[in-house]
Parts: sequence; C-alpha cells; structure tokens
Amino acid sequence: MKPPSPHTPSETTVASPSPVSLRSTEAPLGLLWVFPLSAGRVTLSTKPTQMIGRGEDCDVQLQGAELSRRHALLLRDGLRWIVRDLGSKNGVHVNGDRVTEHALQGGDVVRVGDSVGVVRNVWWQPEASPSLCRPLAEQLLGGPQLEQALSGARATASSDLPIVVEGETGTGKECTARAIHEWSGRAGPFVGVNCAALPESLAESELFGHKKGAFTGAEHNRVGYLQAAHGGTLLLDEVTDLPLSIQAKLLRALELRQVVPLGESAPVSIDVRLVTASQESLRRAVEEKRFRADLYARLAGLVVCLPPLRERTEEVPDLFTRRLARHCQGPAPALDRLLVEALCLHDWPFNVRELDLLARRLAAMHAGGPALERSHLPPEMRARRGPRPGPGVPGLPAQFAPAAPNEPQAAWDPAALPRQASPRVEDFQQMVETRRNEEREALLVALRAEGGNVARAARRVGISRQRAYRLMDGSAEFEAGKAAAPPDTDNAKS
Repeated sequence: MKPPSPHTPSETTVASPSPVSLRSTEAPLGLLWVFPLSAGRVTLSTKPTQMIGRGEDCDVQLQGAELSRRHALLLRDGLRWIVRDLGSKNGVHVNGDRVTEHALQGGDVVRVGDSVGVVRNVWWQPEASPSLCRPLAEQLLGGPQLEQALSGARATASSDLPIVVEGETGTGKECTARAIHEWSGRAGPFVGVNCAALPESLAESELFGHKKGAFTGAEHNRVGYLQAAHGGTLLLDEVTDLPLSIQAKLLRALELRQVVPLGESAPVSIDVRLVTASQESLRRAVEEKRFRADLYARLAGLVVCLPPLRERTEEVPDLFTRRLARHCQGPAPALDRLLVEALCLHDWPFNVRELDLLARRLAAMHAGGPALERSHLPPEMRARRGPRPGPGVPGLPAQFAPAAPNEPQAAWDPAALPRQASPRVEDFQQMVETRRNEEREALLVALRAEGGNVARAARRVGISRQRAYRLMDGSAEFEAGKAAAPPDTDNAKS
C-alpha cells in the first residue's frame, strides 16, 4: 500500500476541527487523537478497515516508542466500529483495560502505544487546526460542542436580546457572559453580580441604588448594578436566588428600561444587555413557584445550555495543558500518556473549575519535575472507570446498551447520541440534593440556637433568609418546630 503524501491529507485521517458546521443526520464515528497534542487528527470510519501503527503503510500513522509497526486494526461492522490488537507488545487499551478486540462506542477512551484518543460522532467539518480547542473569546477556550452551544449567543450578541445561560457548576457561565459582552461590541462595562450573595435586606439597594439617607446606614448616594452596567452588559448569576419581591421590581425595570433608586422619585433611564445564569433550569424554578413566570418570559430571549466537561472529554488534555502552563512559574512539565488517559476517564463533576484547580495543585507540587505521571493525580482520579451499564439498565436507552454476549447488537442512531442524557446527570442532581439536606440540618440546628428566629439563623448558616424559607418549606421537622418556637421578631419588624 502506497503511503499518503505528506502534503496530501489521508481521506480518513484529517486535522482536528475548528469552526462548527450544521450537525449531520449521518454523523460518522470518529477517533479523536487528543494526545500527543501535536497529533491533532481525527480518524473517521469511512473505510471498512484501517491499520494503526508507526509503519509507513498504515492508514493511521502514529509515532512513539510504545507503538508497534502494525499495532492495531479498526474494523467497521455495520454501524459498529471494532478495534483489534494485532499482537502488539504494549497492547490496545479501552477505558483503561487492555483488550484483544473491543466494539467501540461514543465516549470510549482508547490508548494505542503513546497516543490517546476519544471516540465521538463527528458532526462538524474537520479543518486544519493544531488541537481540538481554539479561542472562542478572550477568556474562553472550547471545541466543537461548546462552540455549537454558543452559536446562538454569538449570532445574537450584537442585539439587546436577553440571554439565559444554564449549566452545572464550573462549566464557565461567567466566562460565557463575558464572551457575549465581547462579541456584542457594547462600549459600556461588563458587571457581574452573584445574586446568591446579596442579603435580602440590601438586594433592592444593590441592584437599583439608593439616595443618601434613604434608610438607616445609607450615608452616601449609591449607584446600583443596573446603572453601573449602563451601555454594557449585566450578568445576574444564580438569579433564582433573588427574592420574589425583587424579581417583581426587576421585571418592571426591564420593561420600562428605567430604575428608581431608593429614596428617589425620578426614574433613571438605563441601556443594559442582561445575561442571567443559573445552575438549575429556570423553567423548572418557574414550575416550582420559586421564580416568577412573567420575569422568566422577559429574560429567556435565548437559553444557552453549556455542556458539562464529561461530555466533551476530547477537550480535556488541551485545556489541562494550557491551564498547567498558566500556573507554572517556569516551563511546564511534560505529561505522561497514562496521566492523560486518567484525565480523559475522569467524570469531572465540577467541570472546568475542577480541572483548573487540579492544574494549580500539580503546578505547585510537581512543577520542578521533568514530567507529570499518573501517580501524581489524587486517588479518586487514579481509579479506572467502572464497567459500562449492561442491557436493561434503567435510564439507558436500549439502542445504546451494549449487546449481550453472543447476541447481535441493536442498530443505533449516531446523530442521536449527543442528545442523550449523561449518565452523571443523576449524580449531579444527587449532589445538589445532598447539599440541600446538609443546609436543612444546619439551619435546623441554628433555629434551635436562635430560638426560632429565621433571620438570625440564616445569618448563622451563611445563607439568605429567602433561601432559609425555601429550605423550610414542606419539611416536617420545621413544621413541627414552628409551634414550639417563639415568634420571629426580625420578620415581624420587616
């Protein structure tokens, strides 16, 4: 077999992607080579068989001391793609396990010699690029999945359409809001507000401003966040934590494009692009009566859902390398292939924030060494991914379940795979519920210590009074304690 010309890309192995195109309904399975980063290639399942190795006659030619001349074979079996070890010295590993032959599916992490790849349905147009990530804005890096998620926001950035950004903790909601501001070209400032940190008694003043003497302690005039962002962009992070009374006033301010600071009678005009962010679905908060439906209708001009990092594993090595270089004082250490494999197998429950913290930790502890190895990772990341769910597991669509031994595998739709729920969504929801339970227990202890005073108990726990009432709502323990508790004097005053 004649090797491809170095100036002519192979029809099956092409440079990794950059700009996103419309998702195809027949997205082919691809093996995205994520390490070494210089590989920057995508192997598509467009041929029935493809040889992997370092030999010049291989369809997928890789380099590395751990790679055999003819290392492995990729076989297409209907809609399935099978990888087969060709008796190589160092073997083929799928999800950390050495295999002789394995049917691949989306999300699998494959290690062949020194190279690590991630299996994905490639629905974008592969183009020349050194890696799977590229700068989307000044502080935002991402690959095709993130770029597609942000395509609507980028297309509408120059307008004043309000945008809701939803995503798990650490997925980059504030970075996304800053990117929208950057794309908008608005001359005013970007102002970010964490609504969960606003004390309920001061929320109105913080958002709308106040006049000197408007209330006890108002010793100076204060411009609120809505005025401070005039001509620019205002991010209201964790917007569901705003008290319902403030939500009503925010709705009026947005409708009239005016604010009335506390103590003033004349309205002040504002020109603000509003971006709101939340870890939970705003629509769900509306259904649970925790968020005003009319305000949601005013805010949800466009809803952007950020994909969690576990659903874009192919970006992890590049993102980690860039973060590591940022945190190292000198040259960043090299990465061992086993460490990269472990990074790709980790589920990243706290997303990019967790990845950045890991890069900081390893930079502080091991930056002086020649290379970072798998043994340098924390114990929970050194553990290999468990076996994939078998057929009949609740919550897993039958067409995506692996076939039982000696049984034919059901046909599945590759284009539907990215839209399926992640197996870790339930884990994240459980984590959120665990946190709520811990807050409820802490609040119950604080209420007993404060004689039933909700305001003081909330301050003791470090949450807003509104959140305290939400935690108490419907709880039998709190209901039982209300009758025995003395009146909430702080609430009575308000």
